[in-house]
Amino acid sequence: MTGKFGMFRWFLDELPKLREAGVIDSDTEENLQQYYRNRLAMAPPPQKYFLMALSIIGSVMIAGGIILLFNYNWDMLTKAARISIAFLPVALGVALSFYTLIAGRSQVWREGAAVLTSTGTAVAIALLSHIYHTGGTLSEFMTLVLLLSLPLVYIFDSITRATLYAIGIFMTLGTWNTSTFLPTAFGLLAGILPFAGWHLLREKSPYRTWMRYLAMGFALFAMIVFGGKYSLGLFLYTVCAVFMLASMRLRDNRERMCRNPWLPASFCLLLVLLAIGTCEGGGIFEIIQHRKTPEGVLYFWLVEGAFLLGFVLLFVRDYLRKQMDFHRLMMLVLLLIALLGTLLEAHDVDQLFMRIVLIAYMGILGVTLLMRGCREVDMLIFNGGLLMCALLIGLRFFDTDIGLLPRAIGFILLGLGFIGANVFFSRKLGRAKSTEVNHAEGR
Repeated sequence: MTGKFGMFRWFLDELPKLREAGVIDSDTEENLQQYYRNRLAMAPPPQKYFLMALSIIGSVMIAGGIILLFNYNWDMLTKAARISIAFLPVALGVALSFYTLIAGRSQVWREGAAVLTSTGTAVAIALLSHIYHTGGTLSEFMTLVLLLSLPLVYIFDSITRATLYAIGIFMTLGTWNTSTFLPTAFGLLAGILPFAGWHLLREKSPYRTWMRYLAMGFALFAMIVFGGKYSLGLFLYTVCAVFMLASMRLRDNRERMCRNPWLPASFCLLLVLLAIGTCEGGGIFEIIQHRKTPEGVLYFWLVEGAFLLGFVLLFVRDYLRKQMDFHRLMMLVLLLIALLGTLLEAHDVDQLFMRIVLIAYMGILGVTLLMRGCREVDMLIFNGGLLMCALLIGLRFFDTDIGLLPRAIGFILLGLGFIGANVFFSRKLGRAKSTEVNHAEGR
């Protein structure tokens, strides 16, 4: 966001020079000035994020100070006094929340109110359980805190509370292996998904990029809790295909890597999954029998079905927008291969077939990425294809029954080939840019 508005400012400084050089006339300059100044006026000031951070830190410090203040001589207080103190932080949070909403305060106040209220709720629960000696585990405590704080995420549109929620769900994993936790975990995920989806789909959302990072956290939680209930391999391949497909549109829109975290994360996961699959074949789609319960299978397919639905919607969206290409189709093929591998594994089919399929898929994908990188003079795509081909060749090379010396020599040759290809491609990229500059000057 900052880089984009920085380019707007640079372009505004360049407009008078373009007019003086006769590239544009005065009317065009005036129209461009008005348009880009309006865009800059919509940009959030840097002080907003600084003040938001200060308000969050301040709210946490206030809540912590209240706890420390009353922790002194706690045992000397009566039970009624302790109960009153337990509800004091949440009462302050609620008061601040009502003031923020009624007065229509800024987002900085909303973030602070959400954090203070949720922190006060957690303190009240902790103190009441201590007063009445109810006991309980950290997982049960965090589950209750998250369920009570979830409405605050929506009421205040709080990205800070959503971030704390994303961290907090991993603290509920102490009892994740029990069947009774599955509905709770499903509810925790389902409760936050509308908020995440709103900011991911809304192009003008100031939290859109950060929500992309949080989305990976929610997917990781889903994999930990539900993936092992039937076939973790199928789940991993599905999640990888969804995030890889979603990252392609961001890549087409020339989003910077820091704004498109799905691309490196999903590509690295794809490399790992294909590497394992080409060595073990169908074994990666193994159905986990010792955790296979009717309830576990049900929730597995509920979450797996949600990811499959997400993939279908993304695929149809790209098709309708005429953004379909070969590598998007390859993600569809990847998903079909994962479903086929799971089906064959359920019927105890020899793993060799799936191993051959995954080797062929990895080879085709790697070679086509290389070709696309060369055609579009894109070093990122070129290196992705080169890395995939090198990994496939390396795995097959070291999988054969040959001596240590040939293996070492082969590894050195692969490394030299990787470096040589990058040097060659860098020179080609430089020549392409020089040709483009000369062509522009010739005009």
